[in-house]
Amino acid sequence: MRMLLQIFITIIPLIVSFSTFDPTLAIRFLIFSLVVSGILLYYLIANKSINREVIMHPTMIAFGIMILAYLFSAFFNGFGSESIYVILKLFLSYVFAIILIQFVITDGYKPLLNSVVYFSLFLSATYFLLIITNYSEIMSIEDNLIRNSRFDNLAAKIGGKNLVSSLQFLVLPILVYVITIGNKAYKVLSSLGIVFILVILFLTQTRSVLFAVVIFSVSLYFLNKKSLKRKYPLIILTVSVLGSGYAIMKYTHRYDAFVGEIKKTLDFSSSTRYKLYKSSCELIGDHLFIGVGPGNWKINISEYGIYNGGKGESFALRPHNDFLWVFAEGGFIAGISYILLFIILLRDSYYLHENRTEKDDIFYSLLFSAFLGFGFISLFDFPLERFSHNIIFFVLASFVIAVRVKEPKKKMPYWFKVCFLLVSFFASYVASIRYIGEVHTKNAIHFKQKGNWNYVIKSINKGYHPIYYEMENTSTPLLWYRGVAHFNQQSYDLALHDFKKAYEINAYHVYVLNNLATSYEIKGEREKAKKYYTDAFKVNQRFKEARVNFAAILYSEQKYTEALDMILNSKFTPYWKRRKENDNFDLYLKTIVNGWVNSIINNKNTDKKEMLNRLLLDFENKPKETSFKTLLVFKKRKEFEIDYLNALILVEEDYKQRE
Repeated sequence: MRMLLQIFITIIPLIVSFSTFDPTLAIRFLIFSLVVSGILLYYLIANKSINREVIMHPTMIAFGIMILAYLFSAFFNGFGSESIYVILKLFLSYVFAIILIQFVITDGYKPLLNSVVYFSLFLSATYFLLIITNYSEIMSIEDNLIRNSRFDNLAAKIGGKNLVSSLQFLVLPILVYVITIGNKAYKVLSSLGIVFILVILFLTQTRSVLFAVVIFSVSLYFLNKKSLKRKYPLIILTVSVLGSGYAIMKYTHRYDAFVGEIKKTLDFSSSTRYKLYKSSCELIGDHLFIGVGPGNWKINISEYGIYNGGKGESFALRPHNDFLWVFAEGGFIAGISYILLFIILLRDSYYLHENRTEKDDIFYSLLFSAFLGFGFISLFDFPLERFSHNIIFFVLASFVIAVRVKEPKKKMPYWFKVCFLLVSFFASYVASIRYIGEVHTKNAIHFKQKGNWNYVIKSINKGYHPIYYEMENTSTPLLWYRGVAHFNQQSYDLALHDFKKAYEINAYHVYVLNNLATSYEIKGEREKAKKYYTDAFKVNQRFKEARVNFAAILYSEQKYTEALDMILNSKFTPYWKRRKENDNFDLYLKTIVNGWVNSIINNKNTDKKEMLNRLLLDFENKPKETSFKTLLVFKKRKEFEIDYLNALILVEEDYKQRE
């Protein structure tokens, strides 16, 4: 078992799959569940005990209560595929923590240190490999914004820049400690690992991690300042690190991006992150005690205006704050338990630091500082979602808990291990279904982009599971993709059936609502169509696709003014992009304007008729300028609360004055 643990921790950064949406989540869920199952099976066969004192440690009690609160929330809100996934993920982390604590109690923590060193080096190597293979291409991009965006997107291939840098932060205390106690070879490897981490931090520029490093350093200094004989080397080291960071950012043309990140931090109230937090707090306030259920934040957050003003092209998957996330999904008890987990680890690691022996040196002060910094990261990121973060976090936690556990005397009963093993086997089964499902769903999206509808249907049929995998990572139900395929094949009854099922899974997905409404319109059930279009506007007031479709209904009912209001209140892209994407917005707008002009032109005087006819002619000859002019007319109408004709007159007068 010792070797299995060491190898598993070492190779986690190498467990990646490019056949799935997220390169790490599904594959690591599968491997993690298999490893935990294998260790538990060994426990059963070898009659190895699980000590009651480990289960009853306050940290493990807090984590166990958090999982039970998630279970209760799932029972109350309904078990879905995402709820099962989240609970199993937490269960695996809980069992793995027990395994680690048992291991440290019997074998000590030092056998795991070298594995963490290799873990860090492998993680750095994968990131640098991406940098090296893409560096020349990225540096050749002249536009700073595009170049920096491409730089940031590199880390997405191994989980994302925030997650890579926060994971490296977690291993930092181990690297520092190995430098103080390791043999010459591991001192060199650990030093190299720290250098790599600093380079990565300056390249990724993850603000939460940079601040966490500052917190870690300051905490470590104050905990150990009495034992520092000379402070000048520390000052020199700090200046060297900052100077090297500046040089790295200048060399890679990342300094301006770094300044931009700092400005975004200072202007936090106007950021997207602030909107996430505000909406999440409102959601928590409405579901304080029970929560919305595991995995349901990304669905229910749509009720809180988070998408208003957007184009509907992206979806919030998490609040970028683990504490808010736990409160939102698991309820008050789960949230308090998660906070207590950190507080207990901080208390115990500080106690061990205060009562340290000479052989411990700075070990427990490193762990205390790491927990403090990681708690800060959890306020602005989502490490709880990631298996790799949970594994390394509980490796560090086990070093503290194992020492604080009283001498193990009582053993958990045999059936306890059997139950754990059965649940872990179940987790492996679910993990395999989700991994295979995600592979097929990614294929379906590829075929959808190519318009190969038969293969979309076949891929979704292979990937979809009504219990364990019914929604992909962006909170889009799988049956929506199949519904789109059926719709494009003009199998409208099948499409409607799939859109109804997709609606049951996520009733706040604007594309599901839009397509469901369109299907009802095709079947002649116009009132139902209007209802679902209106529901889409509750999620995103300016969602273009739904507004264009609703405007078409209003046009067919000869409600031209309402149709114009509907379509012109859309959030649409610039004209060049609409042309490039073959967007039908301008065609619909021109058609509606034609209907409006023809409905009012007969009883107007000559000047007004000429102005209206010129508007129609301009739509043919100058579509870009005329679309923009029509938008100005809409704004004038809203500003002065007048009809479209008078608004058009005002715009024409403005044009004449500018000429």
